[in-house]
Amino acid sequence: MMQKNKIYSVILSVTIAFGLWLYVVNNVSSETDITFDGIPVVREGEAVLRENNLMVTAMSTNTVSINLAGSRDDLNKIDKSNTSVKIDLSNIKEPGEKIPLTYTPSYPADVPAGAFDVSDKNPAQIYVDVDYRRTFEVPVEVKWSGTRREDFIYDTENYTLDNTMINISGPAAVADNIAKALIEVNLSDRTESISESFRYTLCDVDDRPVDAQLITTNVEEIRLDAQIQRIKEMKLIADIQYGGGATKENAVVRLSPEVIRVSGGEAVLAELGDTYNVCTINLAEIEKSTKDLKYTIALPEGVTNQTGVSEVAVTVLFTGLKTREFTIDNFQLINVPEGMTAEIINANLTIKVRGPEAEMEALKERDITAVVDFSAAEVGTATYKANIIFGEKYPNVGALKTNSVSATVQLTEE
Repeated sequence: MMQKNKIYSVILSVTIAFGLWLYVVNNVSSETDITFDGIPVVREGEAVLRENNLMVTAMSTNTVSINLAGSRDDLNKIDKSNTSVKIDLSNIKEPGEKIPLTYTPSYPADVPAGAFDVSDKNPAQIYVDVDYRRTFEVPVEVKWSGTRREDFIYDTENYTLDNTMINISGPAAVADNIAKALIEVNLSDRTESISESFRYTLCDVDDRPVDAQLITTNVEEIRLDAQIQRIKEMKLIADIQYGGGATKENAVVRLSPEVIRVSGGEAVLAELGDTYNVCTINLAEIEKSTKDLKYTIALPEGVTNQTGVSEVAVTVLFTGLKTREFTIDNFQLINVPEGMTAEIINANLTIKVRGPEAEMEALKERDITAVVDFSAAEVGTATYKANIIFGEKYPNVGALKTNSVSATVQLTEE
């Protein structure tokens, strides 16, 4: 039994020794070489290049292949994720094409310095194109296209942009051809105001796009606000209050202009309707026919007057009416509060009355009464409106303007 254990021990020892020998031969002591492809190129000295107002516009390759000779142990630490080659741009002082640059490998930190011999490089050199760097501003312009509907107004002159200038930076060969940043907006089928961001195209003076892959800008999109409104005709009307003997049969009110063109959002114009009440005209306050009445056309918010006319002229024409002046002393006091007494101070009241000529000829002072309402009265002396009424024989006459009287209200003595 002991003899068998000795045999097993000898076999195990030999196996371990052979394995160690293979490891040393294959991984430590053996020298070999390996070609690594796709090693990235790292550019150094670009800050110095920028200080000289220069920039790289092209590079012959972004990766290289290198053949490294060294120990297998060190070579096993190398791959394209932890190794690169570096080129130095700091010595370039002026623009040029295909400027040759040598490169040197950079290895991981755990690889000893001088661990490898570089026996082959592909390519042997890296070439760069260098140009002057230009930095300046160009204006933003909007190019409108598409079919515009006739029943809408497109305010393409007064649009606003959140940036009216774009800062560009890039090689002179490209940047010097850029004259503008162009936004193209198609107005076909647009019926609502525009408030959105657009990407722009860098173009030359003739609106031709410039290949701007090497150009950097300070913004990617421009916000544009432009008003698009429906336009329609609207009839102007007046709220006519008949009185003072004036009725639809003997009074005519005309407005000029009668119709204006307005614009606004769909919802606002739909709510507004097809007519707009521009003023209130109380005919009892107008004694004679006149052409001198003016009223401002004050449209609701969100509605724009497109005619340029800001006032409406109102003509009032009376026909078949006669005006007379009467002095009356017939007062009727109504709705005097309980516990109070009211006394008219005026001995009489002079009023103007208008109506058809026949009724006005027959009308007498005794047919006219001034009715004074004290329902809201308070103790003291104040002015109260007098409502002028006429006898049943005079249904078509009325008092002109507002008439009032002075009266004293006192508490009733107990």
